[in-house]
Amino acid sequence: MSLEEVAESYLDDLINRNLVQINELSIEGKVKSCKVHDRVHEVCVREAITGNALCIINDNHAPKASRWLSVQTSYWPITQARYGNCTPDKIHSVLYFSKGVYHSKCRLVYPCLKFLRVLDLSLVKWSKCMPSEITNLVHLRYLALSTIGSLYKLRFFKLKNLQTLIVTSWIEKCPLQLPCDVLGLRQLRHLHVDKRCSQYLPRLVKKNLQTLYWLKVASLDKKPNFRMVPNLKELGIYIEGQLAPSYLGSLVHLHLLEKLKFEVGRVERFYLPIGFPPNLKKLTLRYTYLPWKEMDTIGQLPRLEVLKLKDFAFCGSKWEPSKLGFWELKAILISHSNLKYWNANSNHFPVLERLIFSAKKLLFVGTTDCPLHVREVRTKVELPNNESYEKEIVENSEESVDRYEEESVKSSKESVESFEEESVKSSKELSFGNSKELSVGCSDQVRLKARKSVRKYLKKKVSKSLNAFKELKRKVL
Repeated sequence: MSLEEVAESYLDDLINRNLVQINELSIEGKVKSCKVHDRVHEVCVREAITGNALCIINDNHAPKASRWLSVQTSYWPITQARYGNCTPDKIHSVLYFSKGVYHSKCRLVYPCLKFLRVLDLSLVKWSKCMPSEITNLVHLRYLALSTIGSLYKLRFFKLKNLQTLIVTSWIEKCPLQLPCDVLGLRQLRHLHVDKRCSQYLPRLVKKNLQTLYWLKVASLDKKPNFRMVPNLKELGIYIEGQLAPSYLGSLVHLHLLEKLKFEVGRVERFYLPIGFPPNLKKLTLRYTYLPWKEMDTIGQLPRLEVLKLKDFAFCGSKWEPSKLGFWELKAILISHSNLKYWNANSNHFPVLERLIFSAKKLLFVGTTDCPLHVREVRTKVELPNNESYEKEIVENSEESVDRYEEESVKSSKESVESFEEESVKSSKELSFGNSKELSVGCSDQVRLKARKSVRKYLKKKVSKSLNAFKELKRKVL
């Protein structure tokens, strides 16, 4: 197992034990962010402080040497006066959590920091480059920075053990300037930089690199050779300038790539690559302005599960799929689009589970034998699944029955039981149906109409049962 797979297994184990809670899920249903309960957090912090593993630095606590430093103050507390004489291998991680802090000068070379492995300064807004002493921390595995200055003078090549590098600009109009040899780091596994940072693929094969956001590709540059990064799993490409379809042809050699993002800058027209990675599962397009007929090419990707179309990725008022495809597609997100008419049926999306749409109005003109309907047409609304929709109708039914339960418990239960079978059956027709026929209603009117019919049916049945009960009681007495 890779380091990332081991870490994910540990996280899953903590989630299964309810020690860590899921905070947010991605569109495909995977864990996107987590949190811990306040009480669990208190216990963890207390035990870490007691064992001298953690030091929280804020306005109320003086800094001291510990394995982890959690900085939560607006001033720079790591000075030679405070840490200059402590044990050299004491501090392994420095995490800065104070937001909106500006720094122009600081020093990071003290005996206690020589063995530093984690340095997260992503919330610190550096106004003048970065302290050059960072590159002397040769044991760093993780480095996160935020600056608006040039980083050309930083000798990143000295960080031979660096595995994760995150460098961003905290002012959008001030793009970063990074040296071109960053991808040459031997142990680098994950690189996250701003879109407009020019990065070229390394000349030598880098088998450790798994994540690359973003790689800038311009028309004046030479064709990128993705054979140099054969084990990439996630890739974001920012395009500037007109590119021929064959320009990114070497993408087909990324056999392990699962996530691919395209974003376009100053380009008159964007062309889809002539070939995609064979095992691609998640594709995101933004500002590509493609015609909807190009969607047939994407539909032929054999393992695509998630498709995100953002900010006019496709243009045109009508999408009419002409080929069958999207065999494994489970989720679609379409945001900021002028799409109004979608001629689609379940044959085009045989296993679709989630549809998230941000258009105000959308009309489906699909065939009636294999219909594809939309339940919600709102901003990022996750469609309810089959079970949740049926459960909602049944729960509404039970609420109506409760009003009459005191008068005739036995009769109402029999009515409800008989009705539940019919309501579940009818809800399947209104809801998703089976896996081969996706039917997702057309708006809240469908749900409201179903509720009204449920209440009307129950009221009629319960009233009839009560009348029969009263007649029987009259005869007996």
